[in-house]
Amino acid sequence: MGVVCGLKAKPLYKDSLLKSIQLSQGVALTTDGDLLTLNNINKISEELYVSDLKTLDIESKEYTYFKVYDNFKVKYPAFYEGKNQIELWELATDLEKNSDFQTIGNLSNLEDKYLLLYLESYEKEVKPCRGVDCDNHGVQQIRNLKVLLTTADGIKYIIEKDRIQEHPLFFENILQETKQERAIVERLILENGIDKDFYPSDLKRFYAEIIERNGFAEHIFKKVNIISDVFGISPVDHQIFKTKLEKYLTQESGFQYAYDVVKDLEDTYSEIIKFLPQSFTKYLPYLASFPKHIMLGKLISDKHLDPTRHRFYNSPALDDHQSLQKVIMLIERFKQQVENFREWVDLQSIEEIKITPSNKLLPLGNKTIPFYYKVTEAFLKAWSFDKTNIRSANTNLAYDSDLLSTDEHIQKPMYFNKDNKSFYNIEGHQGLNYDDVYEQIKQIRDEQQLDFDIMGLSFGEVADKNDLFKAYFNEYVDKHPGLEHKRGVEKGGTFVMVYEINGRYAKIVADFSIPYICCTPKIDVKLTLPSSVICSKSEPVPFTVFPMNGDVKAIVGSGLKAGVTLNSDGKYIFDPTLVSKELYNKEIAFTVNGKSTNCKIKVIPQSDIDVVVDAVIHSNETETTVKFIISGDNFEDYDYIWDFWNNGGLVTLNPDEKRNVTYVYKNLNPFIIPVIKVNVVGGGCTQTIVIDNWYEETPIIIKGIVFEKGGDCCEGRVPK
Repeated sequence: MGVVCGLKAKPLYKDSLLKSIQLSQGVALTTDGDLLTLNNINKISEELYVSDLKTLDIESKEYTYFKVYDNFKVKYPAFYEGKNQIELWELATDLEKNSDFQTIGNLSNLEDKYLLLYLESYEKEVKPCRGVDCDNHGVQQIRNLKVLLTTADGIKYIIEKDRIQEHPLFFENILQETKQERAIVERLILENGIDKDFYPSDLKRFYAEIIERNGFAEHIFKKVNIISDVFGISPVDHQIFKTKLEKYLTQESGFQYAYDVVKDLEDTYSEIIKFLPQSFTKYLPYLASFPKHIMLGKLISDKHLDPTRHRFYNSPALDDHQSLQKVIMLIERFKQQVENFREWVDLQSIEEIKITPSNKLLPLGNKTIPFYYKVTEAFLKAWSFDKTNIRSANTNLAYDSDLLSTDEHIQKPMYFNKDNKSFYNIEGHQGLNYDDVYEQIKQIRDEQQLDFDIMGLSFGEVADKNDLFKAYFNEYVDKHPGLEHKRGVEKGGTFVMVYEINGRYAKIVADFSIPYICCTPKIDVKLTLPSSVICSKSEPVPFTVFPMNGDVKAIVGSGLKAGVTLNSDGKYIFDPTLVSKELYNKEIAFTVNGKSTNCKIKVIPQSDIDVVVDAVIHSNETETTVKFIISGDNFEDYDYIWDFWNNGGLVTLNPDEKRNVTYVYKNLNPFIIPVIKVNVVGGGCTQTIVIDNWYEETPIIIKGIVFEKGGDCCEGRVPK
């Protein structure tokens, strides 16, 4: 229901005076089921109960006259405020006007005019039904389509009675995204100089000022609560949330999570407003909302979204994208995020360090649930619409996995394929001792062969200059200005932890990351293979990698397979059988941890040739001729080295253009037939073919026996 298409008004002027109001053809549907379109009368009916003949084949109508409209015949409720009708004017074309109308140029205050399409509907009693003949008698149903104008006060009253038109999309700035200021820690150096001594309090103040400038996300709460009110959802309390944030911002560690949760809420709101414009669907609409009228909007308006124009409200059964359900569930997620954001005290009780695969750029619902949320059944169901929609909410990934599926790939996701994961959440380390945390994270990284580096930054000068995994905060930030808190690190990046030394304890107060490996520039990477050339059907060969936990990748085009894989022990190997044919005879280069190496290898295509014996011909008592047929692609590109006697004596015989090879045996003993071996050689690769059971002995046929005259075999005489 609502405006399906068209029905757009345009004032036309001549000599700066209003000449007409043009209304384009279109279609609209009222809550009473009336289908409204513009039409012209072709022929007036001459019969009482037969409608006038009308045409719909028009592009638009131009209304050049108007008059005050009185709805006394119908008393349509939407037009009456108590007993008084709101101000209304009826428009007419040149053909529709009568003496009551005046030219449209006399219409004043155009900025305060709003259009309506109204189906005037009432009953008219023609004649009483008398006697036995009631033909052409009874009540006549009158239907007149009117184009009306009203004022701002009139349209406001109409909207107040409309239970459907109210939509959060029409509220001011509701579609405007809100983004929190980026916390680029380099600003501390730029604003204070590289020689200033920094402390955890400086970092904490840096984040606190950003959150305070953002009003503790109060503006997002106001917008979400406006939308929630329209959909009948209870509001979310901002003050309780603000109190939690303020508690975080008074602590020596964990204050970055206050920044994170605000960013999460902004991401959720971005998803809400993404689906909001498509969420015009209604279950069982209120019939009295606009049963006989359609609002067409303000006559002169520069708004793309006009709250005084009926949108088209689709049936939920036809909402393939489920936009309304997504908006409602995202509002519920927002509410769950606020309510289940852990108290700072609860967060400090968590001491287990976990690395969980996640995603960098996808919507929040496709990412791993951060550890600062308390995971409940309601929270899980609100996190990802797609998973909840297929009843698999417990397959989300999260730090707290107690309520998740018991499937091993959910409980231990790091042990399974992570190709579709571009980020690692690293959580549970803030507030702990840096040296202990470094060893734990390093152990997890090395065991799982994860591609990121680790770095520690001290607010004071580093005592051990030989420790390449520690650096002075000021110097490091100055050299790597892109340092930013991400609650983890992306693949191929560096995870940076900042700590404060208090005696022998180095307490982690914050963490950051950069999207590249930066922390071990003095450690060379090395990579070798046993050979620089390998045949395509050879067995896999191992890489020798330094550092041992280095990440080996091939430099090849997208979509091509380069044969780099892991064996059962988690070690890198090169398997030539996995290399794409497009890379044959080309050098494949490799990197370790993103750095180039001198290691290269070329895969030589190995032959796939078949040799069979076609014929064995016994030329005479001493010669046996054997004919071979060669089959296979590109057979002419190879050399054929034969061992016909299986004694190591090699002979090179290549096939002719008909793929034939012929060899003549001399004095071949039919009782000792040799196995024939053929080495098919090309590009340094050899295919060995063995041919046995190939000999076919010519049978001796006895046609008769001749004895000496008068003798036979029984007398001991030998036949001639």
